[in-house]
Amino acid sequence: MNVLLTGATGFIGSHIARRLIEEGHTVRAAVRPGSDLTRIADVADRIERVPIDLFAAEPAALAGLAAGTERCIHAAWYAVPGKYLAAPENHACVAGSLRLLQGLAAAECKRAVFIGSCFEYDFDAGYLTESGAVRPLSLYAASKLATRFMGEHTAKLAGIGFAWVRLFYQYGPFEDARRLVPHVIESLLAGKTVEVTRGMQVRDFLHVADVAAAVAAVALAEVEGVVNVGSGDPVTVRRIVATLERLLERQGMVRYGARPDNPTDPPFVCADNRKLVAATGWSPRFDLESGLADTIRWTRERTAT
Repeated sequence: MNVLLTGATGFIGSHIARRLIEEGHTVRAAVRPGSDLTRIADVADRIERVPIDLFAAEPAALAGLAAGTERCIHAAWYAVPGKYLAAPENHACVAGSLRLLQGLAAAECKRAVFIGSCFEYDFDAGYLTESGAVRPLSLYAASKLATRFMGEHTAKLAGIGFAWVRLFYQYGPFEDARRLVPHVIESLLAGKTVEVTRGMQVRDFLHVADVAAAVAAVALAEVEGVVNVGSGDPVTVRRIVATLERLLERQGMVRYGARPDNPTDPPFVCADNRKLVAATGWSPRFDLESGLADTIRWTRERTAT
């Protein structure tokens, strides 16, 4: 199948590209000029890369980009850690995403899977289901939610199948070093003490390769509407850090409670993923222990080269 992928050079998008290639699909990637190709270096020669600034392009250019493709996975968005929640770039991402749908319609692409976020939900609801209440508390979350509602209606009018995949928390190879798992791994490998909160927040973490497999499965299925992509297994941040500490044999090098808890942090965020499983038959390759071990292995190999 011919698949158009946006965000292919990003953390999640690169793994989606790799998964699609492994499954034998043809991948065309929209790549902003000047993008760092490090995350797709091993498969770059198997991807048709089209230089385009996705969020500045007009529908006609986007129709040309999509010509001949049967599916589109839209994973591109502004996502710089520490900045993306309130970034004005979110406005351009909304507008560009809707123009992309216009381009897909003109190119007669039959199905689109857009990437959303668990941050769209009302976190007071417990396990989060696709039909649950939404309560975006940031510009990023509000922008994602607006894109979902507008995109769904735009796609319906154009006769495009549309799924909105809400991702929860990811970790794994090529994650930004400023985020929790790579920060802890790299610090402990370097012999540095790590200071964290008490880590009592409960989260839903899934290895990024399993995230990519789930997104690809949704794209190739016929399921529509919102689809949660998460492990469905609640785990405390403390357990994640403690598992890394043990796997790396660096016990005693993490100072729990050295950093204050964030009073705005939701105490519990976990996906109900039954719709995903029922619609696609997806199951994860990694559990938490094996996934973190794989990430440590990759980090060590990368550091050694």
